[in-house]
Amino acid sequence: MQILRKEERPIAVVALVVFAALNALLIANHWQSFTRGAHVGFWSVFYNHLNMSGYDIFSLIFISCMRLHWNALRHPLFVVLLLPLFGLNRLIMPPTEFNAAVLLMAALLVAADVWGAVLMHRLLRDVVEVRRVDAALLTALFYGFAHVMIATMVPDHFALSLPLLLTLLIAGRRLKEGKPMKLWQSALLFFLTAGVTLTNGVKVALAAWFAGGRKVFAWRSIASFVVPTLLLGAIYVWQQDAIVAPQERKIKRIEAAVAKKDPVRIAKLKEHNDFVKQQNGEALTKNVPLLEWSDITTDRWQSAVDNLFGESLQLHRDYLFEDVQQTRPVFVQYRSALNYVVEALLVVLLAVGAWMARREKFFLMVLAWFGFDMLMHMGFGFGLNEVYIMTAHWAFIIPIAAGYILRRSNSMAPRVLVAALAVWLWAYNATIVIDYLC
Repeated sequence: MQILRKEERPIAVVALVVFAALNALLIANHWQSFTRGAHVGFWSVFYNHLNMSGYDIFSLIFISCMRLHWNALRHPLFVVLLLPLFGLNRLIMPPTEFNAAVLLMAALLVAADVWGAVLMHRLLRDVVEVRRVDAALLTALFYGFAHVMIATMVPDHFALSLPLLLTLLIAGRRLKEGKPMKLWQSALLFFLTAGVTLTNGVKVALAAWFAGGRKVFAWRSIASFVVPTLLLGAIYVWQQDAIVAPQERKIKRIEAAVAKKDPVRIAKLKEHNDFVKQQNGEALTKNVPLLEWSDITTDRWQSAVDNLFGESLQLHRDYLFEDVQQTRPVFVQYRSALNYVVEALLVVLLAVGAWMARREKFFLMVLAWFGFDMLMHMGFGFGLNEVYIMTAHWAFIIPIAAGYILRRSNSMAPRVLVAALAVWLWAYNATIVIDYLC
């Protein structure tokens, strides 16, 4: 597959400039503290100073000192991606006392961002088959969504999932050819995408099913998922033994010492944990791994209006970038009715596009992905109180649905609408982001 086509070069250049600028802006805002590499506690440096909507900054801590603070079961390959950056940083930091973690992570993010933009454009051109200018317009619309834009710059794993669009591109091409996905393709995509975020593996399996039909249940096809699952399991076990277990023993010793010296601090931590439990809603059960992340009490309708199609796509000015597990209420309303009008237009764009593409097998596959995400978040309640940080996992369905509208319409009206929405999203969200960081 050609790495970069001639028509994609402007997309790649613009994406590189924009995403590098956003990452540079975030780094510059914390330069003095984040680049300190001596006589410093990395948890305090990063966790206490960078708090954007609850995204984790644990990657920066890992690259700095190889402390693992995320759920390795949900992100088994994240460590493998960050280990080379940790090794490189260990060559830089001791002799210079300069911590390059933010620069190394930003380089990884920008690479994923640019590749994600190129793949989005190529997907719209090759599979949805829109015109070149429409593909560029829809790509701009996608990256104008608030928490897609934020994901391109915060040091979390979400931007690394954007190249998941490669799965859609490959599956879409195989659908057009009337051929199933090759076994090595589904195996490799499953390994990489599920490794970054476990639930991505379900989407690769759905793509293989749509492209292959009953053939996906043949033993060879099943083996193409079993083998990478076993590999990911082995990587997870290694992480637990080599990194997590020794780290947890050390943390318990530190907590025991702190409890003796500073019981007030322990009481405050307990009070905060109780607040977090209240914000997270009531779980189905607290005794089964992963099920403790469920939520059966948070209001679904308000979640859809204020968070899923609200904060995900347009930032709220009130409680801006505050963490729902710290100070942000679960639900925040917009100050202006215009934001609700834009939200409604984006939902209508999705609904109309879905109706027009209802007989397109590729779109039905994308819809199945979206359905899985909605089942997980709106049904199961996983991460429901901060569902907007998951935007990069599902919001590409909106420009894809809109693509089918543009493909089938010769009228300028839908193009003007998409262009107006893209301009508004970039003007509104980017202005807020830049003002916040400056």
